[in-house]
Amino acid sequence: MKKKKKHRLSYPVPERNQAQPDAAAIAKNAFITNVSHEIRTPMNAIMGFAQMLKCTDLDPKQGDYVDVILDSGKKLLLLIGNLLDLSNLQMGKTNLLPVDCDPNALVSRVWGHYRPLIASKNLKPEFVTEEDLPIVIVDEEKVERVLSFVLSNAIKFTTSGSVTLRMKLVDALPYSYLDFEVEDTGCGIEEDRLKHIFEAFEQADNSITRTYQGLGLGLGISSKIVELLGGEISATSTLGSGSCFHLKIPVGIR
Repeated sequence: MKKKKKHRLSYPVPERNQAQPDAAAIAKNAFITNVSHEIRTPMNAIMGFAQMLKCTDLDPKQGDYVDVILDSGKKLLLLIGNLLDLSNLQMGKTNLLPVDCDPNALVSRVWGHYRPLIASKNLKPEFVTEEDLPIVIVDEEKVERVLSFVLSNAIKFTTSGSVTLRMKLVDALPYSYLDFEVEDTGCGIEEDRLKHIFEAFEQADNSITRTYQGLGLGLGISSKIVELLGGEISATSTLGSGSCFHLKIPVGIR
């Protein structure tokens, strides 16, 4: 497989006026890093032995128990990874790695990953992109991660109706950008809570954590990644009718 060519940034990403972390922030980052390592080490052993146990002669009930262990372990490792990523983003330790990127391939890959989940909830999938887009230069992995967070969030909070992903390339000054929209017909967000949803550990209300689970890390991480990319992320919502998340990601044109 041909490796994607890496580039220095070739488009004008606005400068970030990120304040230098204080002693408390540095201590918090060190704590999260150390705790993440200490938890991952035994969790990897638990996951490894659970996988080995699954390959033995188990009765159906025992097999179900092992599946619960593996599923819970994956969720815990994902949570640990998200906490570490958020901490590193807040500390300014995350760098951009722009590569040649096919926008249609990127968005189709993300959509293909989540379409089975949309189907499992009997939601209507809508996928709209432009054809024959040029190769762009962007940190593909980070864009894919943000799209995954936002799309999974839309699916999680939608019990009926549809989930829509749209993408287009906008050629404008001072730079071109990929324009994404993720729209759902879910529970929606109250107006006074909408401005807080991109803050870490924030969700629309306390009952959300109990009903849908999660700590509200995804949108906080997404906001920090989009800021790093020099882009914009915003949302509009009507309580009871759904939400629409809008992403603008600067790109270089090949």
